Amino acid sequence: MSGPRGRLQLVAAPEDRAREAGGEAGGPIDAELVHGPGPAGRRFAAHAPASPGTVPLELARQLRPGEPVIWWNHKAEISWWPVVWVGLASLVVLGLATLFAPEMWRAPLSEQWKTLAPVLAPALLLGGREWLSRRAVLVTDNSVVVLDHRGRPQRLAFRNVRRVRRDLLTGGILLEGAEVKLRLPPQLAEDAREAIASQTQHAIRGQGEGPDDPLGWLPW
Repeated sequence: MSGPRGRLQLVAAPEDRAREAGGEAGGPIDAELVHGPGPAGRRFAAHAPASPGTVPLELARQLRPGEPVIWWNHKAEISWWPVVWVGLASLVVLGLATLFAPEMWRAPLSEQWKTLAPVLAPALLLGGREWLSRRAVLVTDNSVVVLDHRGRPQRLAFRNVRRVRRDLLTGGILLEGAEVKLRLPPQLAEDAREAIASQTQHAIRGQGEGPDDPLGWLPW
């Protein structure tokens, strides 16, 4: 009779070992703490920008089973300094107008608004843009997910992007699909682009007509 058999040992497949070692370019990796001259955070995928930390519950709920997080960030606060500076510039213009034409304040209120509206409009429009820019953006291995300032989620797959435009409401980027429009604030648009590029840099594209992207924003 033969001797006792040795215990079976499970060995990971070569492709799994390569993935665990980070050899698969652009693939998800364990969250890596990022330190350096730039902002600190966590990197969830190779070649992707750092995220500010753990994914918030509101964004995590939008993930599908097994879907990896590549990058996320959010603009939660209004940047008041640009609004204040534009408002001060408007007051300076209004003061100069008062100095050279003080009689404008003796006009009826309905007439005064015709003068005040163009002067105050830039600060009001900038404040409205900052308000609308408050949103969270998450990039997975195949889609972009956005939560707007009201917490409403929208999702658009990379392959379903049809048009790329400059967004007039937020000053950032507008990604348009067949039925979905995603608005990326200017503070988050560049990092979102880098995250998308980390997942599409090795993708093979067909010879058909691609998205309408006059800005050249898409990384493919």
